[in-house]
Amino acid sequence: MPKIKTVDHLASIKSYEGVKPLEIIAEELNIPVAKLIKLDGNENPYDPLPEVIATLSSLKNISYYPDTLSSNLIQVLAKKENLEADNFIASSGSDELIELLIKAYANLSDTVLSVSPTFGMISFLAQVHGIKHVAVSQQLVKEESFAHYVLNEDQFFDEAKQSKIVYIARPNNPDGNVVSEKFIERLASLPVLIVIDEAYIEFSVFQSLAKWVSKYDNFVVLRTFSKAYGLGGLRVGYGIMSNDIRKVLISIKQPYNVNIAGQKAAISALSSPLVDQRITEMKKIREWFISQLCLLQNQFKNFWIHPSEACYVLLTFESPEIPKDLYEYLYSKGILVRYYSSSDMINNLRISIGLQENMVKVIDEIKLFLKGGN
Repeated sequence: MPKIKTVDHLASIKSYEGVKPLEIIAEELNIPVAKLIKLDGNENPYDPLPEVIATLSSLKNISYYPDTLSSNLIQVLAKKENLEADNFIASSGSDELIELLIKAYANLSDTVLSVSPTFGMISFLAQVHGIKHVAVSQQLVKEESFAHYVLNEDQFFDEAKQSKIVYIARPNNPDGNVVSEKFIERLASLPVLIVIDEAYIEFSVFQSLAKWVSKYDNFVVLRTFSKAYGLGGLRVGYGIMSNDIRKVLISIKQPYNVNIAGQKAAISALSSPLVDQRITEMKKIREWFISQLCLLQNQFKNFWIHPSEACYVLLTFESPEIPKDLYEYLYSKGILVRYYSSSDMINNLRISIGLQENMVKVIDEIKLFLKGGN
């Protein structure tokens, strides 16, 4: 019997690789799961919020399908953001909304634009749907202890003119940089769909651009409960946009895309005073971590630190061998960080911000490695 062929463009797609489950790593390293330090997925390092635990433990009627519009969650979000409920749509993580926007607005002849490096799902989902993806490479600039990715805004703007969807993560993943409001405003003047991914905005000193949806009909802001709210395992996100865009996405989304547990947990998380406390603590740990990295950089001079407005810190090394060896060394110790094999990121490691005691351990192990203790 002949093998059934897939759609032609799928043959060249490389699967998106998520992080390996902790249980598998623990067995591989012969280290208890509780002893692993997970800093590779930009997840929230704290225990689940008590309000969320109480809500999930009292769930009823899970035999019924969930509210297809997540109406109660949307009402709470609208009140929180001081916008209308018809500006919001709930989703199974913000990834789902990226895919829905591509489905709804990009023809096969259109282009989706982003920078490089950035969140890999944008290029992946464009490829899945056979849409051309263009990434404008940012220039890496090194200054003393620090490194920065710098975007040629004029080049990007020229590419945006030829695109249908423009995607910008703000703060950007993997480096934690924030594109200026002035440049975003310039982009929003174009007749293209502007998608601003604010997955990490809670960790930034810069303000959300959610209110801009009232000013620009072509403007979409993506948010998630996976980071600041610690609900990564429940997959809840939402988008803020004009009602016209919202209605289009509702018309093509899966009917029951956010499950009952996710909807109720998100509502509970929004009411918890611990969220802001934990964000404040993570920002303090991030600054402490960067200060300790600076001390190591001043001593060893073979890497640079990216200032970050998010819950992770990117390091750029002077050669690709160093981050690869450091990744493997940390992995052997049960410390999981993000290693990149792609050509544009091969000199980098990204380290998520965890609990203070874990970040102390990371600094100690990096110092041992750099001293030649590997």
